[in-house]
Amino acid sequence: MNSVRRRGSLKAVCFWLTVFVLLLLVAATSSLATRVHRIEGGQDLQIVQAPAGARDVGPELSRLPGRPVVEQARVALPYFRDLGQVGGLKRIRLRVDLDRYLARPAICCGAREGDPAGGASRSPGASLLISQALDGMDVYLNDVWIAGLPKSNDQVRYKWYRPLQAPLARRLLKPEGNVLTLELTTWDPQVQIAPVYVGDIDTISYIYELTYLVGSSLASASNVFCLLAGMFMLGAWLASRKDGAVFLHAGATTVLWSLLFWLILLQRVPSSLIELRLWAQYACTGGVVGVLTMFIFAFMDQPLGRRGRVVLIGAASFAALTYPWLGLRGREWLDAYWLPVLLLFHLYACSRLALHVARTRSRMAMSLLFQSVLAQVFALRDHNAALQLVRVQVPDAGWSLTHLLATPLFLSHLSVPLLLFVVAQILLTKFQANVKRIRDNNVVLTETLRQRERELLVSYHRQRDMENEAAAQAERDRIYRDLHDGIGSKLVTTLFSVRDRDIDHARLEDRLLEALHDLREIISVTDVREQRSLHDVLFTYCSRLDEALSRAEFQVEYDIPEGPEFVLLDDLAKQVMRIVEESVANTIKYARASRLSIRMGVGADEVLTLCIEDDGRPREAVATIAPSSTTAGEGGSLGGGSGLAGLRRRAGRIGGDFHFEHTAQGARTCLRLPLILVGHAIPTNESVADCSRENAHALPLS
Repeated sequence: MNSVRRRGSLKAVCFWLTVFVLLLLVAATSSLATRVHRIEGGQDLQIVQAPAGARDVGPELSRLPGRPVVEQARVALPYFRDLGQVGGLKRIRLRVDLDRYLARPAICCGAREGDPAGGASRSPGASLLISQALDGMDVYLNDVWIAGLPKSNDQVRYKWYRPLQAPLARRLLKPEGNVLTLELTTWDPQVQIAPVYVGDIDTISYIYELTYLVGSSLASASNVFCLLAGMFMLGAWLASRKDGAVFLHAGATTVLWSLLFWLILLQRVPSSLIELRLWAQYACTGGVVGVLTMFIFAFMDQPLGRRGRVVLIGAASFAALTYPWLGLRGREWLDAYWLPVLLLFHLYACSRLALHVARTRSRMAMSLLFQSVLAQVFALRDHNAALQLVRVQVPDAGWSLTHLLATPLFLSHLSVPLLLFVVAQILLTKFQANVKRIRDNNVVLTETLRQRERELLVSYHRQRDMENEAAAQAERDRIYRDLHDGIGSKLVTTLFSVRDRDIDHARLEDRLLEALHDLREIISVTDVREQRSLHDVLFTYCSRLDEALSRAEFQVEYDIPEGPEFVLLDDLAKQVMRIVEESVANTIKYARASRLSIRMGVGADEVLTLCIEDDGRPREAVATIAPSSTTAGEGGSLGGGSGLAGLRRRAGRIGGDFHFEHTAQGARTCLRLPLILVGHAIPTNESVADCSRENAHALPLS
């Protein structure tokens, strides 16, 4: 809140400081020059309608060639004459008696005050100043050309809007009398001769530079500045169309304003394009006033209704639509009264803006109101200076900024920077609002991210606990399977050996030690991998099984081919042997078989096949071997296990296919495991561990 108050106080200080500086400048320039006099009048005025192809003539001819339009013995300066009924190119000549002005004491055309050398002084003396050489002009002193700007002719129209300075050289001055001759031409329906001053050359040079700065340099700089600023604001509107109506109107206003002043200040125009230029000037003037009026309403967020827009657009485009069809008299009325009537719409917008200022106390709105009123005052002043609807009287002696009111130069461009200042305030306000909104959004986003981080942390811990629980459950399931299929099967075989026949203590100890070793492997953290070939592993198992179970009423047979040996990668050998051991245990527990056969083979398609067959009970008798847990067998102490479903799942995990079926002789259990041979090198411990399970299930040993 304190920062907002400080910014508001700073804006107020800057505003009133600007007003104070402007008032100080006006007070300080109330009387800038004293050694200067305005020429009050002239004589022998001639205005003729120039014939086609006529050439310039000098003051040596007493009359201008062409059809006379106006002839006056004496006229007052500045001079204005509306000749709207006379079209085409017009030539003007005017003579001025300089002696009555050179004799005044303030004009030092001879000796300076206090100069003992008198007339022998080398001071440059007096100078003449035409405040605005509008259409180009030739200046003659005693029939000698001393200054000028290119004049309009029947092929080209020149419009300069700049002052013209002509030093009065002493060698051209004559004691018997000095006559100044002004010759100019114009295509405009109004003939206008701007105020003419004579005085000390230092003072005249200062007035010349100041007038040139205000009427030409500032106008050109303002024109370029308006064009660039207008393009920038149109770009801001394109970037934010949702809330950029103010920038659209402001950008269109400044771009049209720049185009209008470019047309007005255009110095050289071919005579064939004069009508087109004037039509374009009317169109741009209407566009500027219309868009500026809509800009004020858009600033107040009170857009014009449909009817108001239609009336405003119709009034703004009236001159451009009717100009090509009007005659000389109609164009004269259009020049005089169309712009003041159009400015009534802008005046209405200013009155609504004044009510908005009184209601909101907005300094930005106050600045826009000040700019709008100033723009309207300058527009009416420029219109009056061009048409002399109201004559402005200025003192004959001395010169101040008030003399610019009677000079036909444009001051409207001075109000454009204020409009751009208001638009810059609007843009800055929107930028500050956007920055504040972004900061607020960043705060909300930061808090949201913190909340999400806390939620993710809780979710992470919960997921980690669930994964740990799942891993523990998976480990319990693995231990159960290995205990059931491995140690359980060994204990079943040992138990049947002990029950059915005598067994010596050494062999029983070996069987129990083997079971204990398997138990250590199951509960060990280190994953022990089989390095022997599957042939050796299966042969060792089968020989021990034969030794433990073979007797007169029960025979164990096994067939292990002597083909190329191979090592199963990872723990595949252990998984295969778990399936074999569990299948043998099921046969011993439930089948009541007299023969058990274990066969191993590797087909041409590189598929390992292990088959376990028995001649046990018929199919109906073994229907109780379910894939679930408890199945009552012979002796309650031998029940329990995962059944055929567990064997199928184990085979599926290693990529094999488990199949159990009843046959006419008993039952058959088959395991099929695809083998992919990837090399011919004899593997070591490292090579077996590093081989990818996706590429191979076995490595050959030969």
